Amino acid sequence: FTETYYIDRRGSHSRKWDGEYLKFSRTDLLPLWVADMDFMTPPCIQEAISNYVKVNPLGYTMTNPNYLDAVFNWYKCRHNCTIEQDWLTSAPNVITGIMWCIGAFTKANDAIAVLTPVYGAFDARANDANRRIVAMPLHRTLSNKYTVDYDAFESAIRQNDVKVFIHCNPHNPVGHVWTEEEMDRLFSICKRHDVLIISDEIHQDLITGPIPFRSALSVSNGAYADNMITMSSVSKSFNMASLHHAEVIIPNDELRSQYNTYKALVYHTDSDVIAEAAITAAYTHPEAKTWLNAALTVIRENYEYLCRELLSALPKLRISPMDGTYLAWIDFGAYVMADDMHDVFENQCRIAPSFGEWFGGESYATFVRLNLATSLTNIKVATHSIIEHIQP
Repeated sequence: FTETYYIDRRGSHSRKWDGEYLKFSRTDLLPLWVADMDFMTPPCIQEAISNYVKVNPLGYTMTNPNYLDAVFNWYKCRHNCTIEQDWLTSAPNVITGIMWCIGAFTKANDAIAVLTPVYGAFDARANDANRRIVAMPLHRTLSNKYTVDYDAFESAIRQNDVKVFIHCNPHNPVGHVWTEEEMDRLFSICKRHDVLIISDEIHQDLITGPIPFRSALSVSNGAYADNMITMSSVSKSFNMASLHHAEVIIPNDELRSQYNTYKALVYHTDSDVIAEAAITAAYTHPEAKTWLNAALTVIRENYEYLCRELLSALPKLRISPMDGTYLAWIDFGAYVMADDMHDVFENQCRIAPSFGEWFGGESYATFVRLNLATSLTNIKVATHSIIEHIQP
């Protein structure tokens, strides 16, 4: 797989490879930060895009029903989740969709709950909109898994009059795939306190561990779907983040109308025909499914290599199980002081990770998130550099 699809992205205007100056003190680092892959998309997707633009003008276009069927069938066949056509609306990407939900369903100074550590854009976008973030830390077990203190979760929601809970499944950065039982407990608390649930499921296809993905929509046979908005995109699954399109699924008619009304105020466009062509190919062509499964195998092998080598040399590291995503979450606190983390990784290891404080503040300053959707060669370079420069 790697021999066929890996590509050196330097010089391609890649944010991850050519944009290190945006976040780091130098530009000669091995980039393992931005969450996209270093693999070419499947040929069937490339051909679908090429074929479309060869035979069609790029004028104003209505939504292609083939695209809709592809989405519905993918959810049903891969995730055992049935969605109806009326539920489906869209956004340019998942984060924009979350921003629009914040605008549509909350007002200034309203409280929005997240479970930390979590993708930093949740906090940033809520703060940008002058909303209050209620950050509830997940509990890390001795086996480095993350769990919820449900009593504390409910207490925080009640005390802060939380209006929206942003759920992340699988959970970025810790790699946790939420079970139905866990989600049932979280969502029942939200239901008791009339909290709208937004479920970011962008990593839903990237399951690398034993726990199967279950969409929030289908928890307890859809018991919470009437007070829920779920979002996903092929951008992670098939490495198409620069094609701006995300599915926004809203079963409740009133909520969907409110979302679409807000959307119309801030954004007006017709369907993205290139994205629809690509998504249709990704969700229907057998080659794309084979590609995805092979990519997951490479990612899992990279994770196992990383864990094996690092823990052999640095046994006090705490590495979370990566049941979902392609992101390794590692605590170096036994070996590196928080104030030294940037210097150690940037100036000594020569690696550009996502630093832990980006996911919830200084409590996570000894952590890094490493993107494993790259070649094993790159993972070996990173691993050996860490072992060389961090002394046990």
